[in-house]
Amino acid sequence: MNVKRLLLILTLIPLLGTLLGGCWNSRELNELAIVSGIGIDLLPETDEYKVTFQLVNPSSTSTSTSPGSGKPAVVVVSATDKTMFGALRRASKNVTRQLFFAHTQLIVLGESLARSGINDVFDIFERSHELRLNSAILVARGSDAASVLRLLTAVESIPSLGLVKKTQNTSRVWGENRTISVFDVINGITGEGDVTINAVKIKGNVEEGMKSSNLEQSETPTKTIMNGLGVFRQGKLLYWMKDSEARGTEWLLDKMEETVINIDAPNRKDSIAVNILYSRTTVKTTVEDGIPVFHVTIAEEGSVNETDSFVDLSQREEIVKLEKELAMRTGEEVKQAFRRGQELQSDVFNFGNELKRKNPQAWAQFDGDWGQIFARGRLELRVEAYIRSTGMSLKPYIPEGK
Repeated sequence: MNVKRLLLILTLIPLLGTLLGGCWNSRELNELAIVSGIGIDLLPETDEYKVTFQLVNPSSTSTSTSPGSGKPAVVVVSATDKTMFGALRRASKNVTRQLFFAHTQLIVLGESLARSGINDVFDIFERSHELRLNSAILVARGSDAASVLRLLTAVESIPSLGLVKKTQNTSRVWGENRTISVFDVINGITGEGDVTINAVKIKGNVEEGMKSSNLEQSETPTKTIMNGLGVFRQGKLLYWMKDSEARGTEWLLDKMEETVINIDAPNRKDSIAVNILYSRTTVKTTVEDGIPVFHVTIAEEGSVNETDSFVDLSQREEIVKLEKELAMRTGEEVKQAFRRGQELQSDVFNFGNELKRKNPQAWAQFDGDWGQIFARGRLELRVEAYIRSTGMSLKPYIPEGK
């Protein structure tokens, strides 16, 4: 009897193995359309979402966008629906393969959608197991998201990847932007403050930028450029921050990696370029007489990379003067960003979350719109600037007095 039972078990094991195969839901690569970027617009006339997908062209190679090849590295398709998920499925009418989102690098929001509100857009990103929360996100300034994704780029064959790299590059060396993901935006929307999103702008003619002839010149006539930050209050786009305001915001958020500040020499304005190589911001929030007070300390270090006038950097007193000027310039930009935030009643600096986390008892005193309370707050700013290097020269080659 035991022998018969053993034979039965040995017979069933191979049969069960055929039912437990690990590839039951597999999808072949030649059946997938890899989505590299997604653009989301709102059509005001129908109140529908227009979702644009930038797909990697499988018949193309990384060099296919060279002049004369005739094969772009990407294909762009769009679909409209009342819901994001409906648009994703409607896109199947335009493509021969199933959309695959595991390699989606970028999400672009159109300006019309941004101004009407983005709070409802990201629900699908949290629910779906396909869409990525770590995809970079941009907001199109002065155009729709579809136009941004249609432009061909000269250096990077995949335009969406090129935009992500452009954001990372300018964030690392200039400091007006930072890498922002879908996850960061969701945290900002659901937190106690507001949020900023990197802005991208089209320079040139959109129709020409879609053609391969746009890439046949050493300087492309149509291109995308990073253009500061979009300020969102309660999920709606309010204002565009640029230059000093955008850079001051990054300082307050402790997101400054590297930047350049031009400071004055004794006989010439903005003639000394200091490269900020290190910056650290610490924030402490308190409540005094019912008013929030934001104590901000910025410690930064930099090196003198260029002087267009005579400054004897071998003298310690000259270095001290430059450090004071550097601290003053940094403080001006930070205060400019803070004043703009108060004018907009928009706390994009994370002060509200910091107060709630560090001092919940004080936070409980405020029963109302935090934006209005933040606008009455006071900034106590202290900047400590240090010049650690003067490069390979202590004195300019231009003699004093010339």
